[in-house]
Amino acid sequence: MTGELVRVSARDGLELVGFYAAPSGTRARRAVFHTHGLAGNFYENRLVSAVCEAVVAKGLAFLTLNNRGHEYRSDNLREAGEGTESVLGGASFDIFGECVHDIGGGADFLESRGHSEIYFEGHSLGTNKVVHYLTGDRDPRAAGAILISPPDMFGLRDESADGGLDHVVDRAKGLVAAGRGEELMNDIGYVVPFSAATVVSVYGDAAVTDIFPFRLGGSGDFGRYASLGVPVLATLGTVEEAITVPAGDALALLERKADASPEVRAVLIEGGNHVYWGHEEELARTIADFVRA
Repeated sequence: MTGELVRVSARDGLELVGFYAAPSGTRARRAVFHTHGLAGNFYENRLVSAVCEAVVAKGLAFLTLNNRGHEYRSDNLREAGEGTESVLGGASFDIFGECVHDIGGGADFLESRGHSEIYFEGHSLGTNKVVHYLTGDRDPRAAGAILISPPDMFGLRDESADGGLDHVVDRAKGLVAAGRGEELMNDIGYVVPFSAATVVSVYGDAAVTDIFPFRLGGSGDFGRYASLGVPVLATLGTVEEAITVPAGDALALLERKADASPEVRAVLIEGGNHVYWGHEEELARTIADFVRA
């Protein structure tokens, strides 16, 4: 796979590092922009390189970036006068709403390279961020949304949080109000502790972040997803770990709830898990079949 390491400015000036690839011999009008999930990065999951190769072969460009929530904890840089300042990031300190700066900056970079239409692709928590960005910004460059393994974030954490999710969120809000937003909390039931500010940003307002409430079935509020208004491809594997209902049921909900989208494809990948281990090529073919150059 041939491409280049790139440094992209988020809209608030944070520097994001990633990988960009484009077809040779012609300037692609369209591109796929991949946003990784919780504690992810632009290179680890094999599905990223498989999708990159497939869409570039189809005649589209491809961009993937480390967003400010990459790894478990990260030290991100932003220009400050003649030097730089360090911005604490990673999964422990990621503020959900700030994803609009990262996604918007990546889209601006693609436009600067001549790609006027963009498929916004997310994996795991990246799907929540993509929907949040597209339903808030209404980016006119959006050619579609590709949602790889959308998670039921609230369903997962409500099962594992110490004392229940509402209790954890209330404690986090208290810490934030006391000016202790960077204090780490161990009771959210994840691999690493989250800061109080991160807990509030992800779980403090379900109307903003509970985008895929599969646990609630047809009575769940899918309003943000329903208002996307662009073609949608959603995929889940049959051994998906980030939802609490059968994958087929979750996909059926996504097909039913995409009220404003002119096209919806919901694809179940037999044997696939959350990162499609061993099924990366099938996922890549599915995405390549959905996008148009």
